[in-house]
Amino acid sequence: MLKALTSAGEAAVRLTHNAAALLLAIATLLVFVQVVTRFVLGDAAVWSELVARGAIIWSTFLVAGAAFRAGTMIPIDFIRSLLPAPIQLWVVRLVTLLTLIFLGVLVWYGILMAGRAQSQRVAMLDVSMAVFYAAIPFGALCAIPGVLLRHRDAERGSLHDEEIHE
Repeated sequence: MLKALTSAGEAAVRLTHNAAALLLAIATLLVFVQVVTRFVLGDAAVWSELVARGAIIWSTFLVAGAAFRAGTMIPIDFIRSLLPAPIQLWVVRLVTLLTLIFLGVLVWYGILMAGRAQSQRVAMLDVSMAVFYAAIPFGALCAIPGVLLRHRDAERGSLHDEEIHE
C-alpha cells in the first residue's frame, strides 16, 4: 500500500513538473507571438500577453511540488546545522508540518478567492478570472505529495548527510 502511494506521489510530482515545463514553453512562444505581432505586423495580439501571463502563473504553482520534492525550496539548513543531531530531525518534522498547514491555507483560501472571481471576466479572452485564480489551490494541492515524499526521505535518513545529520 505504501509503495503504491509512493509511486502515485512520484507520478503526480513528475506530471505537474512536466505540465509546468510545457506551460512555460507555451508562455515563451506566446510572448514571441506578441513581439512579432506588435513590432513586425504593427498590430499587437493582446490576447497572447494575457494567455502567457496565465500560463506563467499556472506553471509557477504547478512546479512547487517538484521543487519541494527536490528540496530546492528555501532551506533552513543554517539554523538546523546549529542544533544537535537528534533535534535536527525534529526541526525537519516541524518544517514539514508548517509547510503542510501553509499549503492547506493556500488550498482553502485559493478556492474561496477563485469562487469570488467566478463572475469576473477577462475582457480579451471572455473567460472567468477564476481560471487564473484556480492555479493557487490546485498548485498547493499538487505540492503536498512533493512535501510528503521529501519528508519520507528525511525520516529514512536518505537525504544528503549534510542536510539532516551534520
